Amino acid sequence: MSAKSSSGVPKNIRPMNARKKVGLSGDSKVSATRAVRQRKAASPRTHTSLVNGNELIKKTNNLKISELVERLSDEILILLFSYLDAGDLLVAARVCRRWLCVSNDNMLWQSMYRRCLLKTKAGKDIGIPLDTPTLFWKKKCIEKSVEFRNSRAQANLNSIDPFTTLPKQISGNLQQLGVKFTLAFYNGRGTHHYITHNDCFYHRMAVSARWHSLGNLPDVSRLHSLKLLALNPVFYDQKGIACKNSPCQRSLLEEIPFSWSKLTSVDPIGSDSMVDLYLIHPGVVMAAWKNGGGMAFISANFHYNKLIDRCLCGTFNTRHVGSAGDSLSSIHGFFDYNATVELRNQRQTIWSQQFRNIHAINQPGGARYLDAINESDLYSHPPLEKPIQFLWISGPIKNKTEKRKLTLRFGE
Repeated sequence: MSAKSSSGVPKNIRPMNARKKVGLSGDSKVSATRAVRQRKAASPRTHTSLVNGNELIKKTNNLKISELVERLSDEILILLFSYLDAGDLLVAARVCRRWLCVSNDNMLWQSMYRRCLLKTKAGKDIGIPLDTPTLFWKKKCIEKSVEFRNSRAQANLNSIDPFTTLPKQISGNLQQLGVKFTLAFYNGRGTHHYITHNDCFYHRMAVSARWHSLGNLPDVSRLHSLKLLALNPVFYDQKGIACKNSPCQRSLLEEIPFSWSKLTSVDPIGSDSMVDLYLIHPGVVMAAWKNGGGMAFISANFHYNKLIDRCLCGTFNTRHVGSAGDSLSSIHGFFDYNATVELRNQRQTIWSQQFRNIHAINQPGGARYLDAINESDLYSHPPLEKPIQFLWISGPIKNKTEKRKLTLRFGE
């Protein structure tokens, strides 16, 4: 009888699917090795391509970014620039001289003109010379965008508020135009430090702007001058909303000589336990930390009278000067005038009243006083019973934002 395995199957019986181990002789092993080598030699492409790819990656990593940029052809750059908006295209022009030349291409700005201005009133047909010079379409696109902006800003100023005698839509136009107010500190070494307003509040007769993130300023004792500028976007979409990446024109509103020692040597107009307030210019208030702690914040007030023109028509170094008013003779004084007085802080109006039929008589020394309030007549003006407080905010207070109340004192 044949021996059985543990599974009950005789050892001399092999299943049909079982594989038989075949041993190779010495000659067979040599022939198999040769066959494998021949197959590898016949197809060396995979190994070679991997080596070339790794070498290419190493060479690419060793290249500088400037070398990669220089290897791009002008045609590829124009194709890439065609996907940018006007603001990004102007930023790309500042990368290098080559990009500046390519970004000024008439084809790019002509397509920009058709895409942004063709459906607006500013995008009407213009006279195109036969041989368009360089920068022709770039200049036309910027000029037409500025004309479109200025015309829309002046469109809604015909309606007059009877109480203030100012246009009603000034605050709405400023917000729609996207105007921002900026401080420019000059340190005397040819460097300007720019700070955009942190918050802005629109009132019935004026707009208030505040700057309370002044931590990046250099030593205040090295600052020489201060400019208050209005930043006006150049490019707008078809709905009249300023583009996010639009470049801005700068218009000078006020220029103030800045000397920290002189500004802080006068008596403050108000103070509390932490800061002192100084009037550095009509409508501009600066707060200084006590015990020589530096500048805390700056607040500025801009009256609505011709503010649209001042924001749009000035330059970085010159203010806009409007047309002269009516030439009135003041030899005998001023008679039958109306005056609107508004007392407020940065965020809310505290007291407002209009005085009619007031007059001023010439006084010695050229001074004129408008007698608006008669102290004996209590019915000519409403009393002011609540205290006048100045709300201020500053970022560096214990690395947190805190609000405090500051009581002002006014001279007699």
